[in-house]
This record gives sequence, C-alpha cells and structure tokens, in this order.
Amino acid sequence: MAADNRTDRRVETHDDIMFSQRSVHPFRYYGAVTLNHSADGMCVESRYPVQPGDHLCLRLIGHHLQSFTSLDELTCIAEVKWCETVGTPEKPAFRIGLRYHGGMVPPLFKPDE
Repeated sequence: MAADNRTDRRVETHDDIMFSQRSVHPFRYYGAVTLNHSADGMCVESRYPVQPGDHLCLRLIGHHLQSFTSLDELTCIAEVKWCETVGTPEKPAFRIGLRYHGGMVPPLFKPDE
C-alpha cells in the first residue's frame, strides 16, 4: 500500500471516469472508477495499469454528462504518483494515486469546500 502523503481532506467518491495517456497517439481511453479525491488529487481503480510519472487526461463520465455543457468542466490532467495491484491474475485491478497537474482543475474534481 502506498504511503498516505496528502494533508488535504479526502472525500469518498464512486464516479465513473475515463482516462488516456497524453503521450500516446492516437488517444486510447480506458475506464476507471474514483475511490476518493482531495484538493490536490484522487485515487482511482482500473483494470488497466499505468506507470508512475505518466500524465493522464481524466474525464468524468456518467451522470455528469447530463448537467454540463463544456467538456472542460469534466476534464483535467493528472500525474500518476503510484500504481498498485489489488486484483488477481484472473481479474486484474489496479489502484492508482493521481496528483492534479497544470493550471485549472475543475470544481467537480475537488471536494466541496
């Protein structure tokens, strides 16, 4: 289990997201579900492994798509800080720790103040 280095409050979540690796073209999106988020990042679980240092484009999907008119409100960039195996060889699963990267992080990615 990765060390808990966040000082900000975490909020448990269970939102569907998709992510792509920004350095791979053409973009290929993978599914994940959020486990929790804080002001500076989030933890997700996915069937697809990533490497620490990867920069991912995250996009909230599901019920969020019905209430927003701009994909910018549902999208942000994050750096992979850690990725650990939590599944089995028959049913792979990975927990991924992400830190938001870059300028504007949409409010949906942060806990309510």
